[in-house]
Amino acid sequence: MAQQKIQLRKIRDFGENFSDTFQFIRQEFKPLLTAFILVAGIFILATSILGGLFQKQMFGFLDQIKSGGSALQQNVTSILTPGYFGFLVVTLLSMAAMQTVIVVYMKHYDEHGESPTVQQVWSSFAKYFFKVFLFSIPQLLLMGVALLLCILPVFYAATVLVPLPFVIVNENGSFSRCLDLIKDNFWISFATYLVAYIIYSFSSSIVGIIIGAVVGLGSYFSKNDLSSTAAIFTSVLSIVQYIFYIVFFVSAGLHYYNLVEIKDGTGLEKRIEGLGTGNNSNTTIEEQY
Repeated sequence: MAQQKIQLRKIRDFGENFSDTFQFIRQEFKPLLTAFILVAGIFILATSILGGLFQKQMFGFLDQIKSGGSALQQNVTSILTPGYFGFLVVTLLSMAAMQTVIVVYMKHYDEHGESPTVQQVWSSFAKYFFKVFLFSIPQLLLMGVALLLCILPVFYAATVLVPLPFVIVNENGSFSRCLDLIKDNFWISFATYLVAYIIYSFSSSIVGIIIGAVVGLGSYFSKNDLSSTAAIFTSVLSIVQYIFYIVFFVSAGLHYYNLVEIKDGTGLEKRIEGLGTGNNSNTTIEEQY
């Protein structure tokens, strides 16, 4: 018996968001992970390599301590290099790539009721990626301004801006649409994103501890310097963390569809229009009340 497809556009409560998140990932695990790695993988790999090189430089004081030198030789000037700012740019590109892959994947799933192929994901990715990346720059600046003002505006800005990639791809909207969606649903949105982030952090940390133990043992029995060990650990861990970000992005996507359904009722309208026709893409979905 075929698995029932998950209806994305529906009103769901706090608990349903996470049960549907893991159900969606479980059902779509292979095509979703394949598309994620093949399309966004080059950005993830580049970020991990550059991050490892930066960490090697930053943790150079470990080698100084090991050789009996002074850690004070490491200063801010030696850290804030062009390579560091290049790393920040590549990180932004990587985050935009990962977000875009998940968004276009869920958009195709919502519109067609089936898993997209890698080629279909790539076609939509190429269309929206640059726009998502461009919007991530003022998004980062807004977060920076909020941080300068106070810690509370950071939480508010972060919560409001989470749906931005979904708004860009699905509605060709921008920041004002995010404000409109979150306006009357701030606390449930904040709680959803916070718990999703905790789940992501906990899951990736467990794997990180295992990786750290393996890398640490390898360093102990080898002649590698400590900064190289730190760089290897950071690179591998960042790849694992980026993959676990899928949990957060899918949860955020389901909450976006929940907010849209509360605001506009588009999912209900679509199902009503599909009654009595053969064009309803959600015929295998069990309705929930």
